[in-house]
Amino acid sequence: MHRIKKFASFVGDETDLEAMRDPSGHGTAVAVQLLKVSLSAVLYICRVATSSKNGNQELFPDKEAVERAIKKAVEESEKGGWGVDIINMSFGWAFDDHDGVRDAIRFARRRGVHMFASTSNDGLLGPPNDILYPSRAPEVIAIDAADGFGEYTRTTASSVSSYGRGRRFSAPGTRLTSPHSAVLYDGSSFACAIAAGIGALVLEFARQPPLQASKSVQNSLKEMSAMIAILERMSAEKGPDRFKFLLPWTLLGKPGQPREFTAYSLVDELRNEFGLAVGSEVFPLEGEV
Repeated sequence: MHRIKKFASFVGDETDLEAMRDPSGHGTAVAVQLLKVSLSAVLYICRVATSSKNGNQELFPDKEAVERAIKKAVEESEKGGWGVDIINMSFGWAFDDHDGVRDAIRFARRRGVHMFASTSNDGLLGPPNDILYPSRAPEVIAIDAADGFGEYTRTTASSVSSYGRGRRFSAPGTRLTSPHSAVLYDGSSFACAIAAGIGALVLEFARQPPLQASKSVQNSLKEMSAMIAILERMSAEKGPDRFKFLLPWTLLGKPGQPREFTAYSLVDELRNEFGLAVGSEVFPLEGEV
């Protein structure tokens, strides 16, 4: 099975073939991190950024392209879309000033698609001293970069968001490798991809025995509150800023752990969020047959 399902460019009049080019290496490095985490994930690659005209390979997200890409990714295949489960957005801008992007994000959430977005790489210097959009959209899970021990990096934005995003997760975002070059990559873009890969692992696990037969589990996992609850269950807080560093093995298990144990732990978290009926097709409540 090919891990990269499709390439498409949503920028200007670029062809989809041009979407396969990555002069900066940013998109390739992002994709590599996700694929390293979720070994069976299938990716749809969207070009939504334009390069700087001064030749320094700096990228700028095209908001109209972002809008079109989200809608294409979310729409059902019968209607010409891709029907994805997760959208990774390793980009951002200062202001929520584009109705089309906002509407596309809301459309994705109504369809049960989970969205992860990188917060910032400018520390306290980034305007307006806060995390970027779309990571601060209420429908999106915000991801910060941390080192391998869970300490947030100097590029992390303020720990207290003026946009009410008190719940923020972090993942490794320093000294990451990519086959594109010998350069080591740092930043929330790459941490975001790792977090999205962890989200994909959750969905993948739930679509295999014993949980695949549970419609209540599958339906619950479409809710953002379910994904957040599960990520919180597999995270730990460190330091006074209490960013939630993702430790997926604490819920999904270590090698050799029985699948039934992991499945029950997942159902238990969903029951805390949605009620005891969730997962009863697989784990009946006491007294049920």
